[in-house]
Amino acid sequence: MFAAIGAACSSPGVLDDDEPDTPEIITDDTINDNDTAATDTTAADEDSVLAISVAEAQNLYVEGDVVPVAVCGYIVGTVKSSFATGCNFVAPFTVETNLLLADSREPASIGECMPVELRKGTSVRDSLNLVSNPDMLGAKVMISGVLQRYFKVAGIKNVYDFAILD
Repeated sequence: MFAAIGAACSSPGVLDDDEPDTPEIITDDTINDNDTAATDTTAADEDSVLAISVAEAQNLYVEGDVVPVAVCGYIVGTVKSSFATGCNFVAPFTVETNLLLADSREPASIGECMPVELRKGTSVRDSLNLVSNPDMLGAKVMISGVLQRYFKVAGIKNVYDFAILD
């Protein structure tokens, strides 16, 4: 059985003021203990999606596994060539094929970032790539896709849904 993970990110375009900025992990045990936070989170309306933070996604990642996830974070840049040495955090941006997510608008290190694949011909690429949409730098988003190896680190590929939260 799949355990609900994270705190609810609001429906597209709306962030509830009473939602915590840092999602917490909700387990089956927490739900069974009738924890109020877990009950409120799992009883969210149908438009809400359970999501995890970038740090939680990085901790969830296991080399070789392919796991569907919804991750909330801020768009902070792109990978130009290599995750370890080729990331760009300031405009102008020249790469449309990916973006970097982090739990804060100003990550302290590259290790706090997660690359996200933006496939050609998709609405996520058209809407979020920083070449065409430089104003998306710093935007809070929820990305739904597959947690797997990307640029030799935990990343999100095969994005099937996204929401702009601010």
